[in-house]
Amino acid sequence: MIENFKLKVFRVVADTLNYRRAADELRITQPAVTAQIRSLEESLGIALFNRVGRETSLTVAGSTLLQYVRQIEAIGNEALAALVPLGGQEGGELSISASHTIAVHVLPRLLPDFAREWPKIKIHVISGTTHDVLQSLIAHKSAIALIEAPAYRPDLKIEEFGEDELALIVRSDHRWAKTGFVRAAELVQEHILLREVGSGMRRFVEEYLERNGVLRQQLRTSIDFDSTEGIISAVESGLGIGFIPDLAVERVLRSGTIKAIQLENGPILRKLSFALLNGPDPRGPVSQLIDLLRDFGNQRKRHEVARELETSKA
Repeated sequence: MIENFKLKVFRVVADTLNYRRAADELRITQPAVTAQIRSLEESLGIALFNRVGRETSLTVAGSTLLQYVRQIEAIGNEALAALVPLGGQEGGELSISASHTIAVHVLPRLLPDFAREWPKIKIHVISGTTHDVLQSLIAHKSAIALIEAPAYRPDLKIEEFGEDELALIVRSDHRWAKTGFVRAAELVQEHILLREVGSGMRRFVEEYLERNGVLRQQLRTSIDFDSTEGIISAVESGLGIGFIPDLAVERVLRSGTIKAIQLENGPILRKLSFALLNGPDPRGPVSQLIDLLRDFGNQRKRHEVARELETSKA
């Protein structure tokens, strides 16, 4: 039987591929890490790491073992969390992978309620692109993945929990700020600030423009950003106009430096979804988080209906 601590040391080294960083994370000495890995390899009778100079990489056997170790840790954390309501003293850990908008603008609204329900659980939020987030789930690095773009994956269970709009923003002294409306064809006149190539947000904007007769080659997109905050700051500085999630708009509008503009044949809508590995429905903290996500989506729907009614009356 392999000791749990040896498996944990192996997993940390496999994640960092650096013995010194692994020692710092585990709060033990580097020689102790080396000894634990050597002992594990000897007990299994197979090398888990390739070591060439200062470079460390996983062998095929190491990659195989890592998948099982992640599953073992995930099950262990789920078991500890399930015992908390029954008086358990340890809450375990919960890793959530989320694409950038959800990590920044959705989870912070939900986690206070979640933390009150599960005060003993240590929460890790891992943000990235939709691809990175789903890969994290598949590799058992996270228990649930939250994404902003539709995805069909037969190996995963994916459910929409809400909707978000991509808003066009301009500086408050921009000529379009007075009219509050712009046609798609007019966008080629301005420098457009978008997320990086390959991001879901950029893809949604480009698809909207193509539907309205504007080709990518016509766009003036010499600057892109890997964050919504970067686009907002650039628009405020007069570098161009930009597209950001509606979830981020409300706070920005309060500053008075930015205006949101209505789009011809808009708005640009995208689905918010959560993804799980195939298998039994989750219980405990993951189930609670899913309930909070669904509630969040329902609240946004009610808010949108109320806003549409208010607009129609005006």
